[in-house]
Amino acid sequence: MMKMGFKQGSKYQRGAAALVVTLILVVIASLSSLVVNKSAINEQQRSGVNLRNKEVYAAANSALDYAVTQIEIWYTDDDDLTPDWTNTNEAAENADAGETATAIYDPNGDATPDTIAQDIDIFGLAGAGITYTLLTDEAAEPAIIEISVTVAGQAETHVTKTLSTRVARTKLGTPSAFEGPALIVEDCIDPGAVTGTPDIQAYDIAIATITSDSGDPNCIDPGHFSFSNSNAIAEEIESDSLFEAMFGTVDNDQAIEDMAQKSADVYFITDTSPWSANLGDINNPVILYFDDTSECPSINGGAIIFGLVYYDTPPGGCANPGTGNAKIFGTMAFEGDLKKFNSNIEITQTAFGGGPGDPITVSYITPLPGSWRDF
Repeated sequence: MMKMGFKQGSKYQRGAAALVVTLILVVIASLSSLVVNKSAINEQQRSGVNLRNKEVYAAANSALDYAVTQIEIWYTDDDDLTPDWTNTNEAAENADAGETATAIYDPNGDATPDTIAQDIDIFGLAGAGITYTLLTDEAAEPAIIEISVTVAGQAETHVTKTLSTRVARTKLGTPSAFEGPALIVEDCIDPGAVTGTPDIQAYDIAIATITSDSGDPNCIDPGHFSFSNSNAIAEEIESDSLFEAMFGTVDNDQAIEDMAQKSADVYFITDTSPWSANLGDINNPVILYFDDTSECPSINGGAIIFGLVYYDTPPGGCANPGTGNAKIFGTMAFEGDLKKFNSNIEITQTAFGGGPGDPITVSYITPLPGSWRDF
């Protein structure tokens, strides 16, 4: 009897041990499942956050691109509208550093704030919308403007992103461009270069040079020019180059080409055909820029042009510049040496003005490298 009881107890002990092991395995399996589920949930959360970040970042970039385009339009179109800066009364010509202006995100142009749709959410501009801040006076050359935008999700308003960048506003043209002498040459007018009877009417300076001696008759030869009402036929302009004298801080002619695509007051010419169209008026002068690839085409057909006519001289100089029959009210400017000028063109020195509130309203907007910020 004692022997049978011992065997039965041993069987019970083995069953209990198996039950304990089974319970342990079930607990381990349950914990493993929980860990896996937790990991999956965390991964989904990370994926969701990553997607949200990409969406709000893309929306903010779209808004910032629009904001830069809007300020380009303000400063380069043909009307007098510029940013509506705070604290600037109607009598003030320029806004001061620290003043701000705002705009809505309105790519549809219907004066109603638009939203930016992404894959999951729709985003709109938060707060005042697009904010422009003057870091310098508006009249500074160049003027520095900071642009910032903040977008927020409409379904999840806590999802936000703020981006900012800075741009430089530089006037396209200097006082020499719109109040300068009637004829400006970078170097010299070769002896015998001027034939015919081109007429220059100047209230101040008829002819100027950039790099040469204006008093040297072998350099500045008036030739057959007919002068009237001028106090001087030659003057030296302090500048490193003709381009710098006429366009100031603008780096190169790419800026002129860019502006020609945005403003009806700027013409960038590459065609070699003669020019015969009338351009500008006394209140709206233009810049007519002949790129060196145009090879200095003639201006004829009785064209009347108000503003600056600029010849970007090709290597070797302009072979036959300014030929034809035209009237220029403003300035004609030639890079390098003027080798031939045998036209009936009349040049009348004209002061249009170039400051804020004056007819010249064309500016060049340049994003500043390294100024982009992500908040």
